[in-house]
Amino acid sequence: MMAVCSFLGHRHIYGHDVQLRLQAAVNHLVEENDSVEFLLYLWKSTEPFYALCLLAALRAKQCAPQKVTLTLVADRLELEQRLADKWTHPLFFIADRLLPLSVSKDRNPLKVLKRTVQWMVKQSTHVINGFYEDLFDRDDFVLNSARNAGVQIINVTAPELEQVILASSEQLPERQRLVFQMRKSGYTQKEIAMHLNLTVSRVQQIEAAVTKNLQKQLDSISSCIPKIPQKLSVCSIFALGDANYKNLCVFSNCIRFLMTRYQIDQFCLEAETVHSGFMFALQQSIPLYHKIPTRAVAWDAGSSELYDLKAEFCPPCDAAESIGGIPAVDCRISTILELMDRSMFCICDLSASAYAQQILAHIPQTRQAVLLDIGKNTALPKSEVLGEWSNSLQLSSIFPEGYILNNSKEKSGAF
Repeated sequence: MMAVCSFLGHRHIYGHDVQLRLQAAVNHLVEENDSVEFLLYLWKSTEPFYALCLLAALRAKQCAPQKVTLTLVADRLELEQRLADKWTHPLFFIADRLLPLSVSKDRNPLKVLKRTVQWMVKQSTHVINGFYEDLFDRDDFVLNSARNAGVQIINVTAPELEQVILASSEQLPERQRLVFQMRKSGYTQKEIAMHLNLTVSRVQQIEAAVTKNLQKQLDSISSCIPKIPQKLSVCSIFALGDANYKNLCVFSNCIRFLMTRYQIDQFCLEAETVHSGFMFALQQSIPLYHKIPTRAVAWDAGSSELYDLKAEFCPPCDAAESIGGIPAVDCRISTILELMDRSMFCICDLSASAYAQQILAHIPQTRQAVLLDIGKNTALPKSEVLGEWSNSLQLSSIFPEGYILNNSKEKSGAF
């Protein structure tokens, strides 16, 4: 059985374990189906919930590369601009397919995002939902549309937070509480307006006030809930080959992309990368106001000779460490595999590495690290392949011309 899955949720994230619940839902969907296609939006703004959805889909892809397909849905005008500028978006390295879509003449990125998400939900057999419906988010009508169309809804909301919302609703001002209760009972905005002798516009204003007050309560309570202890969020950098203008630009774009969407606590670099142009590009990509420590990692083969790591690697790194302590057949691949095990993200160039097969084979074992392979080819015109996907969903008239990433030709675990 084939599943097509998209994601829905608030722009704001509620609760500390959203990523765990998302990952569990994604993994279960992959286990239960012969193949799964995840529809992901190539967005301009940094939407925290959708960034976590992307991360969950990436991890599923690298654990089951033959079963999982990642399709990026992009705004056509923005995509054409990016391709014309020859600017390689980091998401291009993770996708199997890229679908350009024109959904709105309005160039407001949030409106484009909302309409694109609505389109993706219509094409889905499954929707992973992070909406707390009692918050009356203006975008949750998409969820109702999906439910009415028979799409299978997989909720990743937390029951305890749903109870908090209900309890907090009792503390609302009288009119807000009344509107909340009527909506909970199934009344539409129009029906509420008739019962309370108000305009629909006024009911919408009251609902907006309800949402704002309940969100404040959730934020207040969430800040008091102890956070689950987390390991350091590490991005490792290794096996990049020789630096040149092209791969330095792509590398810098990857660093900025990760930093704007995810928490990175530390960059770890294999020793061979420290004194290269990539180290300089890394330093230039980290804003002065957002200092992130860098650490050089070298393999200790158990030699009795004294070796001053700090003198060798600091600067440019902030710290240095040796790992292993025993002889290894190949110290470099041993270091790389150790870095993969401790990382959330890894940046490398498999086309320039003699260790590509060992790295690819080790990806599923990490179950966490997402590999960004900056050596992958990017977008190529291929309208007939896009047409095959469109025809299967009766959408062939929507895309007169399309693009596909030739990543889909080689289903590996690297992104």
